Amino acid sequence: MRTSQLAVMRDRIAEALSLATRKGASAAKISFSHNENRACRFESGRLKECNSADTMGYSIALVVNGRRGTATSNIPAAMNDMVERAVAIAASGAVAHFTEYPAPGNYPSIQTFSPEVLAVTREKTIDDCQSMVDQLKAADASLDISAEAEIRENESIVANSAGLMHENRSTSWGLGLAIQKTTGTDMMFSYASRGWREWNHLYDPDYLVNEILFDLRHASRFATIPDGVWPVFVPSRALPMFLHPITLGINGRNVFKGDSPLKDRLGTKCFADNLSILDNPHLDFAPSSAPFDSAGIPTQKRWLVEKGVLKTFLYDLDTAKLAGQEPTGNSGCSPYTMLVQPGQETAAQLLGSIKKGIYLKSLLGFGQSNIINGDFSANLALGYLIENGEIVGRLKNVMLAGNILDLLKGEVRFSSDCDPQNQQPAAVLEGISAVSAKA
Repeated sequence: MRTSQLAVMRDRIAEALSLATRKGASAAKISFSHNENRACRFESGRLKECNSADTMGYSIALVVNGRRGTATSNIPAAMNDMVERAVAIAASGAVAHFTEYPAPGNYPSIQTFSPEVLAVTREKTIDDCQSMVDQLKAADASLDISAEAEIRENESIVANSAGLMHENRSTSWGLGLAIQKTTGTDMMFSYASRGWREWNHLYDPDYLVNEILFDLRHASRFATIPDGVWPVFVPSRALPMFLHPITLGINGRNVFKGDSPLKDRLGTKCFADNLSILDNPHLDFAPSSAPFDSAGIPTQKRWLVEKGVLKTFLYDLDTAKLAGQEPTGNSGCSPYTMLVQPGQETAAQLLGSIKKGIYLKSLLGFGQSNIINGDFSANLALGYLIENGEIVGRLKNVMLAGNILDLLKGEVRFSSDCDPQNQQPAAVLEGISAVSAKA
């Protein structure tokens, strides 16, 4: 940081927490964040924007007489005024199901800061984006190409009325590449990105270029597939989409409200024997890693599903008190980094085993389905026909449908190799329905 704000904010936050207690708050939390970032963006193959930004802000959350009050600002000198505002809002705020925060616990040490990230120059990010654009232009001059890169540094404080005062510094980078190819009335979109908190081998512009070239090569001709039920190959980067019903199903608030189809299944066999999912919030430099949740409760590695058996529901402090359960240290009752355990065959072997099926890159309208029940019905935004273990052409105007919870109970296979960033395997899901639009 060119100018750190931690020393100044530390005293302001302590003073504001003391004021909140004097104003009747039984629980108070202040979260402060200060970011410096520099970014470049290319549109239509040309440098569009190059900027730097220095931003800061904080949020105040209180419980007063059993009700919540919140206020946010980006003016440090106004923090005490924001406490007064949060207290006033609490008078008519939502009901809180806890009255105070627990005392600070023993928190794991997680690496989040990489000096090498800050050493990356603006010129390098521009040159790398330009190189990606030039490589794609050389492959197809008709492409509409976008690229972006960002370097970010953050410092933060999370403090509460139970004695928590945690400071952290982190770095991160992001790199993205996208294309639109228009041929007559047909439009094809492809996108690839990576990001991490550490400067390492994941920063690889050529990888992103090759991802786009993969799509261009396989989309160079069209294919069709008969209506029916087919195996679908899901690459590592697309697999988290098919974990979303589990994320919603183990959310403690959904369980308490009765909305989760898994609400009565804890400790029972819900999925295929080879499905095991670990939630690991302690991975060094992973974007979602965290030593504690929003209430200051230490996070833990835990099995969500083990050999098909549902192992846990997730609760934040408020939901745990509402449901009469113990909090699990999960902000928003959600997992941090879900890791599906790998299988026995490589992704190439899984793909090679499919006689006829679909290679799924992305879906359009997936989020509009009844995901909490596992149901989905969405258009294949980008996908390919597989015949005899090879991709033979792009599928267009195809809708896929099924129930993900049922699919994960059935014949599902996972690859032994995982994506180096999201650390997920590829998968083959059996029994997804495909319907093509009739001309």
